Amino acid sequence: MASTFFKPLAFYYGQGRLAELRVFRRVVLQPWAYTPEELAALAPTEPLAYLSLGEDPGPEAPWQRGLNPLWNTRLVDPTHPAWVAKVVESALLYLARGFRGLFLDTLDQGAATNREGTLRLLLELRRAVGPCFLLANRGFALLPHLAELVDGIVFEAFSTTWEGGGKPLPRPTLRANARWALALAQYPWERYSLDYAPDPRLARFARRRALAYGLTPVLAQERHLLTLTDTRG
Repeated sequence: MASTFFKPLAFYYGQGRLAELRVFRRVVLQPWAYTPEELAALAPTEPLAYLSLGEDPGPEAPWQRGLNPLWNTRLVDPTHPAWVAKVVESALLYLARGFRGLFLDTLDQGAATNREGTLRLLLELRRAVGPCFLLANRGFALLPHLAELVDGIVFEAFSTTWEGGGKPLPRPTLRANARWALALAQYPWERYSLDYAPDPRLARFARRRALAYGLTPVLAQERHLLTLTDTRG
């Protein structure tokens, strides 16, 4: 299948389902969930490894600075040399196993802890991995420098929230998010929205709003598989 027929992006945090994932140009996966052989079998789809920069799900470590009870993870000091080394080492390991790029999560948490330190961590990461594709999740407080260090950005929760089983965000939040979307459009990178839309009505709302602001819509229709819906209409 020619790449022009691929859907742009998916997130899948489970295992298997290679045939379903091959219709996407890129897929974000958990690094532990796929073998090098499975990653190779995805070609020409490009797998991106999930990598957290602002939180650590691992055991107690000297770079940790506080607890995020929502996910049972710990905030980190992005300037701690051991954390920087761990992030870079993990990234290089994932690329060596067959991932073609990285999805950088928890940038908001890193920026809130230490903005300049998070930017330095991103710079170290970029230097280490070279030209591989880097996709950021939010991290707007890191602008404008963030746009110089990554190739694309995901605007998670642009229009909807999972609260109440999935619903539109409050109007003040929608207005604020619209302003951020206009700011993101100033930079030459790939731009996606990521919204939770388990029913068709909510999906139409999120899709149309994303397209109106120049974002490629990616919609969560089930818990672990997030697929790009038809962008027509």
